[in-house]
Amino acid sequence: MIDNNVVERARKADVIAFFEQRNGFTFAHRGGTYRCRQHPSLAVKDDRLSWFWHSKGIGGYGALDYLVKAENMPFRKAVEAVTGIAPITAPPQQETVPPRAFMLPPKAGISLRLYDYLCNKRGIDIDIVNALIQKEVLYEDKRRNVVFVGHDEQGKARFASVRGTYGDYRGDCAGSDKRYGFTMKACMPSERLYIFESPIDAMSHASLENAATGDAGAWEQHNRLSLAGTSDTAIPFFLNQHPTVKKLVFCLDNDPAGRKASVDLTRKYHGRVIHNRVIHTWIKPPVGKDINEDLQALTARIRAERRIKPLRNDVEI
Repeated sequence: MIDNNVVERARKADVIAFFEQRNGFTFAHRGGTYRCRQHPSLAVKDDRLSWFWHSKGIGGYGALDYLVKAENMPFRKAVEAVTGIAPITAPPQQETVPPRAFMLPPKAGISLRLYDYLCNKRGIDIDIVNALIQKEVLYEDKRRNVVFVGHDEQGKARFASVRGTYGDYRGDCAGSDKRYGFTMKACMPSERLYIFESPIDAMSHASLENAATGDAGAWEQHNRLSLAGTSDTAIPFFLNQHPTVKKLVFCLDNDPAGRKASVDLTRKYHGRVIHNRVIHTWIKPPVGKDINEDLQALTARIRAERRIKPLRNDVEI
């Protein structure tokens, strides 16, 4: 029998130190989390205990959870492994270092790169981009990144994710609250909510809807929500604020993590009763790796069929 004090010490073992000593991983601190340099999808929160490995679709609390969940190690052996490697944490860092206040990145005077990146490179409908800019959920910052904003029930910005227009830079702004994700709300009450991993996929899905119907306003018939990953933190808030929504359509990425999250979340929400309504769920994965890849494939076909270079989305900068 394992002593309860030993188990408790194992549960409080510093996850960063554990990974560094056991696996040789190193971490960089940014945006309120520690990101593994060797495996960028592995993230540890500021408390140095909570972790999530996005590409594997698993997460937990403490190194003990990691060994049991990720490596299928027997509980007793996991306790011995953790107490033999990782030091026990002092009071969590977040208790000694105040959390960073949420602030939106400063806006650029002119959106020089936003249209080129979203419309020309990503194929997103320019009318949708314009509408989202007017709703103040989308803008370009002074570093020429695209910023996607989420608001709380009072309309105050509480979340923002940033996407670089050059390279592959992406991340959430420090202090962001993931309960308030990037949303594209319907223009009238709708029963349906489409759910994506990223804002670009949500915008791409809306663009595909317009292209399929030939109606520039078709995208506003239903709601869309970005989870900024595969965590469902933003779903309960959206359902609470939109009492007509009872159909959830998961359009997460077509990769192992996205497929697993889709199955897990459909099972989690299907049949649940929220504010006197029964929730129903569906999975509608992209054909390619994500919805934007599907949009770009359609854009390429249209260009080939028309045998002309410019499309209505093309924007000269």
